Amino acid sequence: MNSLGCSFLESGINFDLNMVSDCCISHNDGRGLPILIENYHGEAIDWEKLFDTKAKRIACQKEQTIYDCEGCYHLTEFKFSDERKISDFHFSHCRLCNARCIYCSDEYSGDNKNYNTYPIIKDLIEKGYYKSGGEATFQGGEPTLMHNFEELVHLFIENGTKVRIHSSGIKYSPIIEDALKQDKGSVVISLDSATSKTYKTIKQVDCFNKVCETIRNYSKANSDNVIVKYIIIPGVNDNIFEINKFFKLMKSYGIKTIAMDLEVQYARKYNNKDISNHIFLLADYFEELAKKYSFNLLTYSFISYVLQNRKIKKSLLIKNNFLYTLYVCTQNDKKKNIIYRR
Repeated sequence: MNSLGCSFLESGINFDLNMVSDCCISHNDGRGLPILIENYHGEAIDWEKLFDTKAKRIACQKEQTIYDCEGCYHLTEFKFSDERKISDFHFSHCRLCNARCIYCSDEYSGDNKNYNTYPIIKDLIEKGYYKSGGEATFQGGEPTLMHNFEELVHLFIENGTKVRIHSSGIKYSPIIEDALKQDKGSVVISLDSATSKTYKTIKQVDCFNKVCETIRNYSKANSDNVIVKYIIIPGVNDNIFEINKFFKLMKSYGIKTIAMDLEVQYARKYNNKDISNHIFLLADYFEELAKKYSFNLLTYSFISYVLQNRKIKKSLLIKNNFLYTLYVCTQNDKKKNIIYRR
């Protein structure tokens, strides 16, 4: 009989700033991130010892869901194997960044917030613990600032693992473009704006044109695998004028997939409840524009949570009535705004 589980527990690994864990999922009041190695900063790994830890954890999971995983939305009925290999990789350890987004914490800056994982993965492959066919996800911080980023991505590509990279787009990466051209990778860029002024307010760097050029180049390489994200930030970019321009701009670049999310501080402040109607109307507006411009529309974590628990019916999107309602809700929602880091 199968137990609840996931591929991360069986064959996943996440490199974080000060530890190695099975996954990078944090959920339910800080649970998640089942730790494999504590106080880790890039040292050589005893793979047999690591797999022994995984095996003990899986044995406990088969009996009863372990504490770290209780309530995780990735848990499904799962049949664990005895294979000692890693196929899915997450890199969350790089806290270096070339933007200063107002919705991020101050930890994404400074020195000594990165370590070199290239020799670790190379060692994993050489010792026979690597399984191709999975995915390597890079997030941060800014992954293109990682030690040996280009070499590491190339290592995955040549060994049959697809890559997924979350990037600011400020630093253009030849290896990302190469992965796109080979259909061996995808990239997610959070633009969050359609004008240089709004971009600079959010990112606190003057790089809008540079990022747009990166998006154009990646789109030319493989528009099917480029996702551009718009994080709704109440009081900053939550207006139909910016959103309209954003959709038109992405259409002109040949982008096919738009992702929408809600700024984390705002979502957490209201505990995913008591969210203003204004946010729901904007989500509906995104859906309407996606249909109009023939985009694929993805909803990311925080907006997904609040949409699942919405209490109001979907708006009818009746032209002026909808826009008027959206405007009124915007004004009423100002009292809920959060003071963002400047």
